[in-house]
Order: sequence, then C-alpha cells, then structure tokens
Amino acid sequence: MKRIALVLLVVASACKTTDSAPQPQPADPVPAATPTARMQPRPVPTLTPAPSLGSDTPALPDEGRHHGDRMARMDTDGDGKISDEEREAAMKDRTAKMRSRLDINGDGKLTPDELAGLKGRMKFDDPAALDTNNDGDISVDELAAGMQARREEMRAQRMTRRAGMQPSEPATGQ
Repeated sequence: MKRIALVLLVVASACKTTDSAPQPQPADPVPAATPTARMQPRPVPTLTPAPSLGSDTPALPDEGRHHGDRMARMDTDGDGKISDEEREAAMKDRTAKMRSRLDINGDGKLTPDELAGLKGRMKFDDPAALDTNNDGDISVDELAAGMQARREEMRAQRMTRRAGMQPSEPATGQ
C-alpha cells in the first residue's frame, strides 16, 4: 500500500509543473506554408526530474565502483592492457582490503584466531599455517599466498568433480 501511494505521488508530481501557465513559444522565422518550415526539426521537450522522495529499495552502486569497471581500474597507465605488474598491484590492493575486513577486532593485525571462525570458501583448514614468519600477524603477502593455495585447491576439486571421479579416487592415465 505504501509503495502504491509512493508511485502515485511520483507520477502525479512528474505530470504537474509548478507553473501551469503556457510558456511562450519562440517565433518561427519561416512561415509554416513554406517547404523549408516542414523540414526543420521539432524542438525536443525537456523533462524536469521528479523530486527525490526516498525509497526502501537500495541505491545502485557508484559508477566507479561497479564490477564491470574493474578492468578499467586495474589499467592504471591507461594503455588498454593489463600488465602483470598492474594485475599484481590490483590483487595486492584487493587482499589488503580483505585483510582489513577480516580483522574482526580492528587492531590492525590479522591473527590465526580471527581466521579460524571463517566459513565458506575463505575457510582455511589450518589458519596458523598462513603465518609463515610466526609473528602472530598474517600479513598481506601471507594472506595472498594462502588465498592462492586455497584457489588452487578448490580448482583441483572442481576438476576432479567434472571428470566424474570422487576426490579420494586416484586419477588414472587411461
């Protein structure tokens, strides 16, 4: 009911203008009876935007933050190609953002204990193994290496399932 009222209000406000008096049209320099008057394009009407009334639906993401724009953001030198250095820098930036999101207590350190509670594709079997220098903080490079290993593991599992074998069955060369 609330949405219907909102739609009606938007439609009504879009159809009405604040000034209902007719606007004077510019004088046509060519009389309508001449052939050139019929060939001239008609003026394009302009629409006034509807007032923003708020909505209970989420707004679309900003243009620069859209998923389809990822390649353009990665191409930092603007040559139309993603170099290995650009790809590596983008992945490092993405991993750094992920590391800050995974830092549950916000102390600036990502500990194995914080990673232990993760579920889904970011679940690591042994989060302590990611801390290769044993300083208690999983750095961006350590997290990137762990994520790469996890991706390769998941890729191998997918390939095994696609081949119709169970993960415990050895692959044969037949």
